[in-house]
Amino acid sequence: MPLRLVKSHPMKPGLTAKEALRHPKSRLHQPSLAVLPFRNLPQKEDEGHVGEGIAEEVLLALNRVEGLRVISRTTSFLYGGSGLSPVEVGRRLGVHFVLSGELLESGGSRTLSTELVEVPSELVLWSRTCTFQPKDLFETVGDVTKGIAEALHLTLTPRSKQALDPQAYDYYLRGRQYYFRFNRQGMGFAAQMFRRALDVSPEYASAWAGLANCAAYSYIYIERAEPQRQLAESCSLKALELDPDLAEAHASRGLALSAAGLPEEAEEAFETALRLDPNLYEAAYFYARHCFAAGKAERAIEYFEWAAALRPEDFQAILLVAQVYHSLGVEDEAERARKAGLALVEARLQHAPDDVRARYLGANALVALGERDKGLAWARMAREMDPEDPMLLYNLGCIHALAGDPDEALDCLEKAAAGGLSQKDWFQHDGDLDALRALPRFQSLIEALTK
Repeated sequence: MPLRLVKSHPMKPGLTAKEALRHPKSRLHQPSLAVLPFRNLPQKEDEGHVGEGIAEEVLLALNRVEGLRVISRTTSFLYGGSGLSPVEVGRRLGVHFVLSGELLESGGSRTLSTELVEVPSELVLWSRTCTFQPKDLFETVGDVTKGIAEALHLTLTPRSKQALDPQAYDYYLRGRQYYFRFNRQGMGFAAQMFRRALDVSPEYASAWAGLANCAAYSYIYIERAEPQRQLAESCSLKALELDPDLAEAHASRGLALSAAGLPEEAEEAFETALRLDPNLYEAAYFYARHCFAAGKAERAIEYFEWAAALRPEDFQAILLVAQVYHSLGVEDEAERARKAGLALVEARLQHAPDDVRARYLGANALVALGERDKGLAWARMAREMDPEDPMLLYNLGCIHALAGDPDEALDCLEKAAAGGLSQKDWFQHDGDLDALRALPRFQSLIEALTK
């Protein structure tokens, strides 16, 4: 999705790392690969995350293959169980190669069968079947990744991977599933899962980063409790201490520094994360939120667009960038982004009608696009699902402000602030609230908020 207010050019030879970071679209000219979620055999209820988790580890490792562009997890994983062949998926995604696999669990061992197809020719370039014990998971992932890199005549950048207890890894995968719901209940469950992973493997850097993310998100968007900020600080530092080259650790550090009110240090951490892994969605997404709260609207657009490009099915980044365009008065781009985001929301709600965030972000887009009654009906549905969530209440305030109902908007915003969402910078820069700014009640609310 093209950037509208930030110029972007193909990468040229000799760019520095800092300059290369500013040109993510240069990666579009590289050979591209999609990883499909590995199917669990036999199918077991609530066990699909095992095959998905192993596929994600392969995907993350392939991100370190120089000269290869790997499609984001949530884009390619949408096609798991779709019934489409790998070649058909590859054509839909516009990639050169697709990796698929099956995981058979029998007794105490696992058998992984993987296959790499070239989409244009429909040929199988590489395949492998290996049987391993759960404790040998990451060695197996390394063998698969190395084999793919060799088949494509590309170079894998080595990075050590700590041997993990399979139970810790399982908890970590469950934590990520909850975390990406981006709501209060999800954050609570995610934190529990990351803590359980750390109980089993105390030096698991990714789990420390995940716990830091939960704490920082909770501090910024749910409750301004100082112990949460301190937890984000200590956990992000622990993740970096254990693995200084882990992109997730630098992204969690950026979020912790943003929560601490250290904007320049936070930006440096986010940029380091994206330099280490330009496909890391949460780095681009939270960097964009940080920039918007800091009043850097054009940079917020750059990173929201980056996040949206990493996950073309993600409704959050594209609908939030629409709000930033609106804040700048770029209404044609705001309308474009809202229509695109609303289509994604509708697709999401067909599969997950209880997705509260999809419902209220979609409601915002509907009202902004002139479908006031439908948007307000969606807003009521969202509120019935989770009536006390501060993030939901804040967004309901935005929806009612856009709908021309200032009293209801202020009721929601005041409840959001009382519930813990008191990020003053966001209130000040959100264009959805412009209709409220001259009202004494809104001004009193702003004066009562902390940074």
